[in-house]
Amino acid sequence: MAKRKRHKKSSLWLLLMFLVGAGLILLGLTQSFSVTQLGKTALSEMTVESVKRTKREAQGETAPFNYAKTSQLNPLTVGSYGLRELTGTSNYGAVGQLRVPAVGVDLPIGVGVSNAVLVRGAGTLKADQQMGQGNYALAGHYMVSKRLLFSPLKGVHKGDSVYLTDKQQVYRYKVTRVQVIDRHKVEVIDDVPGKTLVTLVTCNSAKRGEPKRLVIRGELHSVERARV
Repeated sequence: MAKRKRHKKSSLWLLLMFLVGAGLILLGLTQSFSVTQLGKTALSEMTVESVKRTKREAQGETAPFNYAKTSQLNPLTVGSYGLRELTGTSNYGAVGQLRVPAVGVDLPIGVGVSNAVLVRGAGTLKADQQMGQGNYALAGHYMVSKRLLFSPLKGVHKGDSVYLTDKQQVYRYKVTRVQVIDRHKVEVIDDVPGKTLVTLVTCNSAKRGEPKRLVIRGELHSVERARV
């Protein structure tokens, strides 16, 4: 009888562990799907007029960048933004699009680094940034899933192309530097006299409290009119 009870308890424990594991996997898959869909929706809704409107409404609103104010995403946070999108209560607006074809990055650019922005794609790090001027600096989340948000940037190499567009012009930058730095070296987003740059910043891993940042730096190579 005692053996039977022990066997029953063992079976219930294994079942519980299986259910917990399956739940975690489902949450991860749901989060990945939701993040991808939020980004795609933002890109599909972006027009010349919407970009102009978002820029006008956000003028001067980006606060000085502080790494401490960016928080990691979790399934509940992602789910809440997905719900806002479904119910039409989201006020997100993209000011551009970021593409890094070599690693499959294709994301909307929002204003600032709030979760509402970073759950969808890239966020601006300085107020009133202008593509093709100064150092256009963007941040994004590094996720456990290596296909999401800024995670693919781990695979970027010197010479790769980075594209920015506001639906009017397409700015092509060529990557000149890939480096890992301490998270406190925020001067990487400052303008550099005589250079027109793009700087992409993300955590160096998905580990909570990651102290290092991966930085991708590119110099402007060409500007073309966007194809409608």
